Amino acid sequence: MNSDVTLGVLRPKAIKYRRRGSDAVAAAAGGAAFGVATAVASVYRLTRTEVDVFNAINELPSVVHAPLWVVTQSGSFPAVFVTAGLALLARRPRLALALAGGGTAAWMLAKVVKNLVDRGRPEALLHHVIVYGAPATGLGYPSGHSAVAACLMTVAAPYLTRPARIAGWTLVVLVGVARVFVGAHFPLDVLGGWAFGLAVGSLTNLVVGTPDASTA
Repeated sequence: MNSDVTLGVLRPKAIKYRRRGSDAVAAAAGGAAFGVATAVASVYRLTRTEVDVFNAINELPSVVHAPLWVVTQSGSFPAVFVTAGLALLARRPRLALALAGGGTAAWMLAKVVKNLVDRGRPEALLHHVIVYGAPATGLGYPSGHSAVAACLMTVAAPYLTRPARIAGWTLVVLVGVARVFVGAHFPLDVLGGWAFGLAVGSLTNLVVGTPDASTA
């Protein structure tokens, strides 16, 4: 599958790969933001501002449930292997490895953090929560879906064209909004998940390397 077949989603293949300083900066920034969000989630269990933002999103018209449910799947654990498989079909084995490794790490490590922070989901902490679909189980912080979506996009970004990157990051934002809308997470859970995914994805790029555009 060449760049013409990928319909402008993937950039042309690069001959060489490199480790970018910008990935180290992104990893540090994501880690710092995640640390702050985790500290807030651990010490200040719930703030009025967060509840107000949650209610504003959770009470959006129910008609948006179906499209947001579809969007949410891009942050699920199976999405890790779907995207890795697509990368293999596009003959980008290094990208497939990074997606599979980074996405799995983001999902599994997020579960470890959940147990450490021990923050409940909205339904357990608020009296009035609109829940769409099956109620989410387990703990809330951070949002695993948000972490996976951000990680996958961070890993894939160096391989994508500009329009594809814009669409991808828009999807990451919508995944977070969707998790709040269905009543599964508070906004801070999502912010923490995004920061965590950015950090894990950037570290993955540092380990695996990213395409050198000048050798495409």
